[in-house]
Amino acid sequence: MDPSVDVMVDPRPGMETPIPYVCMPGSPYTGSTLLGMLLGNHPACASIGAATGLTARVDLSTYLCSCGAKFTDCGFWGRVAQRTVELQHPVTVFEKDFWNTHVRVSKRRSLNGLAVSSLGNAPLDAVRDAVLGKVGPVAKKITEARLASWSLARAVLEETGKTMFVDTARDHQRPRYLAGMPLLDVKVIHLVRDPRGNVASIMKHTKVGARKAARQWRHYNVEADRVRRRFPRSSWMLLRYEDLCQSPQVTLDRVAEFIGVEPVPIATLVAPSERHVIGNSMRLKELDEINEDLSWQLTLRGPDLRTIAKVVGRTSHRLGYDWP
Repeated sequence: MDPSVDVMVDPRPGMETPIPYVCMPGSPYTGSTLLGMLLGNHPACASIGAATGLTARVDLSTYLCSCGAKFTDCGFWGRVAQRTVELQHPVTVFEKDFWNTHVRVSKRRSLNGLAVSSLGNAPLDAVRDAVLGKVGPVAKKITEARLASWSLARAVLEETGKTMFVDTARDHQRPRYLAGMPLLDVKVIHLVRDPRGNVASIMKHTKVGARKAARQWRHYNVEADRVRRRFPRSSWMLLRYEDLCQSPQVTLDRVAEFIGVEPVPIATLVAPSERHVIGNSMRLKELDEINEDLSWQLTLRGPDLRTIAKVVGRTSHRLGYDWP
């Protein structure tokens, strides 16, 4: 091996400065890809989308990186993957159904939920984590995901010459697991969206009814808010999608202050640039302007709105919305 290559076998506290790492837990279809791409254009920030990797639905033979190249042929991703090998914590970049940066002990959803996800009760979570999270296969998987996440972030930052990694994964438990990694300095942006718009998007993309979509919205946001209690106030920000769309400069200046970077003009953040982002199809489009998606106003009817209101009411108010 080239002696000039910087290798770290087992990074431990005190060996180097923690990497500034931004998480975005919450419900899907809230504008996380948009926010990640905007921040990825900041001179200090790099984002590749959700750092948990590619979903099982991806066809690797045709999937494109946002730069336009076939993902498996993209030079950026080839270099990042190789660098994680050199760091001795290789990331499974060219595999689908999530990378090893994702905390998962089993492909069986029920077992994974019991072992590492939220049980819906903080005391129960604490007992479970004390029993399973310290030793054995669960602890091993958590450690692997933490180290792989660190390795990915470091490789991407080295490749881009930037200093802050932005992870748009919506996993509401991801911040609490990454916060236990001494070499990551985690800050959290809980990105939320008006339940009407968000539920309509969930219904559209997942083909479920209003009640199920509303319950999903409530679950994702309640669980993210539960994780908030584990963080100091200075490390957690509640951000509304509507504010981002209606007042982008003011909102992004607030985000910059929160994560500790200099604010820059919105023109810089929407300017065309070479990106290497995975995720939904928006990654393939340019950010010419920021438009709020209000299509729910045309698609949701009275019965659906009443159903959504019954399910989300208290949570909606707690997140700062005045509806219902």
